[in-house]
Amino acid sequence: MLLGIGLFGLIPKLAHAEYRAYELEVTDLYECRVSKRKDCKTQVVRTAQDPEMYARTHGGSARLGVIVLAHWMCRGDTSNYLEICPRPPAKNPKFQPGDTVKVTLKKHITEGWKGTVELVYYQAMIQSNVYGIRFTDRRGVYARYFEKDLTKEAEAPQSVPPQ
Repeated sequence: MLLGIGLFGLIPKLAHAEYRAYELEVTDLYECRVSKRKDCKTQVVRTAQDPEMYARTHGGSARLGVIVLAHWMCRGDTSNYLEICPRPPAKNPKFQPGDTVKVTLKKHITEGWKGTVELVYYQAMIQSNVYGIRFTDRRGVYARYFEKDLTKEAEAPQSVPPQ
């Protein structure tokens, strides 16, 4: 019996690793304050570091502003500087980037807000598309919503000038 248990320990086992990937919008707040800019420069970063850790290791939260645009699970590992897996594509999305949508999420602070779809991706854990919405009329607030919490806002009719 002990021999069987010992031999079992020698058999290599397959291990499957996974990690969470993030797409972050990063703003250099210090440079923005020093230059006294109204609109600060931002960049989009794809990483396996959570937003708080990313800010800490890249200058601190007093210097960097970090917003989570999207997050998803990846199989494998990121050792040896391997690439982060890509954001999963949306499955039959109801809205596309650039569409104007209205939030219908009841009893939520953003209920009734109108924004623009910036990105769409599929989140397998919840089996739903997730939409990143930017509210430019609300100082650029960014939030993520499910399809059921949004409706498409009709485009304003273009008035044709009389001839």
